[in-house]
Amino acid sequence: MAVTQFGAPIPGNSLFTHAPGERPWERPSRLNTVEEATQFYITKLAREEILDDMMTALVAGIAINPIAEALTLSQVMRGTHTLDVAILVKPVIMEFLAAVADANEIDYKFTNKDAQAEIDQKERDRMQVVLIGALSKAQEEGTEDAGTELLGEISDFLAQDVGREGVTEVAQDMPPPEAEELEQVSEPPKEGAEPEELQEEPQEQATPEMGLMARG
Repeated sequence: MAVTQFGAPIPGNSLFTHAPGERPWERPSRLNTVEEATQFYITKLAREEILDDMMTALVAGIAINPIAEALTLSQVMRGTHTLDVAILVKPVIMEFLAAVADANEIDYKFTNKDAQAEIDQKERDRMQVVLIGALSKAQEEGTEDAGTELLGEISDFLAQDVGREGVTEVAQDMPPPEAEELEQVSEPPKEGAEPEELQEEPQEQATPEMGLMARG
């Protein structure tokens, strides 16, 4: 059955499909302080059958941050505590799971995001904006030269979003440079050797013809 734009719920429809207070998060929460929420989560996670599953998830490569976020938000939906309490208690849950993982010598990560990669990407974006502005200004003023051409090549490289690992692959895909005729450079003379000009064999000097009186 095709869904048209006229068959979608109208804005504010959810306010009339349920009576006020019918949903769990619309009622007063059961836990009102961070201390109460902390005790609730630590008691729940300390159970052996639950803790084993949490450690299995960490071994499988799941980061601690999404685990703690899923736990807290699910309890918000159930009306256990409010969203602000979830935000405040989340770091406590993360540190608890990390401590248990350390005690069991389990490798873990807090998040799947690479902080250094995000910093590098922001720096590349900033450089790209600066280069594009400089190139545009040079084109408007008609001052393009070899320097602006080089800036254009740098901008094109940054636009490819090639990481450090991909530089080698890009270099391999590039066509080989054209062969250039290079002048043959002779080996440098050894120490103590005379210059080539002085190493030329001495030519035999022609003896001048002697007169009859000098022949004796």
